[in-house]
Amino acid sequence: MRWDDDLHDQIGDTQCGNGKNIPCDYVGYIKHLGDYYANDPGLPITASADIVGPTGGFGWKLELNGGAPKSLRFEEIEVDPSTPMLLSIAYPVGTNFTVVAKAGFCREGTSEFSCTETFHRVESLEKLRSEMGNTYHVDEIGVLTIRLIQTPKTFVGRPNFFLPKYDDIGKSGIGLALPRFERDGIRLPKYTKTNYISLEADCSAIGAYCSRIPLTYEPSVCSSGYRQTGYDHCTHSTNSGYTVRHYSNGSKERAQRPY
Repeated sequence: MRWDDDLHDQIGDTQCGNGKNIPCDYVGYIKHLGDYYANDPGLPITASADIVGPTGGFGWKLELNGGAPKSLRFEEIEVDPSTPMLLSIAYPVGTNFTVVAKAGFCREGTSEFSCTETFHRVESLEKLRSEMGNTYHVDEIGVLTIRLIQTPKTFVGRPNFFLPKYDDIGKSGIGLALPRFERDGIRLPKYTKTNYISLEADCSAIGAYCSRIPLTYEPSVCSSGYRQTGYDHCTHSTNSGYTVRHYSNGSKERAQRPY
């Protein structure tokens, strides 16, 4: 992630020096969504903001010490197309957003492929999770949630935006749309350096951050009668000796409770 050029330009000099005993100060935190993690400070974010963790689940919550970022750019995305990756950030109520996916090595003006996609707002997290990735959601207290997807290296649409899968063919019928690493039945997504998703907020700013402080929040991700028991599931105990586990992808599992 990149959101503050003045901060990131310090990497290797006054911040995050590799082998130089230069500190990597915490400038924020990221953690799984839900009240199950309310007392968990999360994983620290530094000037060198390379973030790795499980996708799927109810999503991630990002908080930066300086406040809500005015601009935010996601690079080198590695996300399996079958597991939605949601990210939530609290903004001042009334903030408007421009979210754009951009492909590198792509020339605008052709009718067959598109290089840029501007996301549109949807009214629910369910639609955000189930649609193709070119959407975002803002709730009544100003929490923005976007879905991060990995786009092909040289285009984002054919010409309409789409959620690429591993078997999709690359541009002009050459190769595959999504790079990957495969060995012995294991397949991992592999990033490209030229594609990115950018976010611009229309808030008044002080430096790289919105000047107004957003509301604090700790969302409940489970339906009534369920309690969160992990980053991707909620559990409901029944009187019949069974537990019912409800997963973030909508599936359910019934298992006998141990005694």
